[in-house]
Amino acid sequence: FMENIYDSMIGALREHWKVNKNAYPQRFELTQSTFDGLLADRRLVNETMNYPLNLKNGYEKEFLGVPVAVSAEGNAMVAVDGTRMPLSS
Repeated sequence: FMENIYDSMIGALREHWKVNKNAYPQRFELTQSTFDGLLADRRLVNETMNYPLNLKNGYEKEFLGVPVAVSAEGNAMVAVDGTRMPLSS
């Protein structure tokens, strides 16, 4: 599960950096179920790697420096110019 959305988010972010001179997008928007799955998988990876999560910093609210929000509109990245770009999952 995570591999698909994770890869999609990474790919979208890399492409965004390429075409926007390394500018960060406004945010990722994920459905509640995708968001929950991503969090569960991130926790599992961190526990397996014995890497302590800094829960006080709200790691779940960002992905590689990009804010993450829950949205009923589906999984997407909102580009720096406000364009909503759907993520495949």
